[in-house]
Amino acid sequence: MNKRYEYGGFIYCEDDLSEQIDNYVGDLRDLFLELERDGRAGYSEIYYASESSEPYESYEDLIEKEFSELEVEENENDFR
Repeated sequence: MNKRYEYGGFIYCEDDLSEQIDNYVGDLRDLFLELERDGRAGYSEIYYASESSEPYESYEDLIEKEFSELEVEENENDFR
C-alpha cells in the first residue's frame, strides 16, 4: 500500500482507492496539479550533464559551462 495524502478534504494515493474511500480523487500527479493550481507547487525543466549534478535552467547554460571544450573559433568553422 502506498502512502495516502489528504488535501482540500480529498485523498490522493498511487493506489486506486476509489472502491474503498468516497473522497479518493486521484494519484500524486493529480495532487501535484491541485497544489500547482493553488500556487503551492510548481516545476521547471532542468538540464544537466551526466557527469555532473549541477542543474541548469537552459541547455545554452549547460553547454557553455559543462561542454566549453567543444567550442570552436569562427575561423575553425570551415566544414568541407
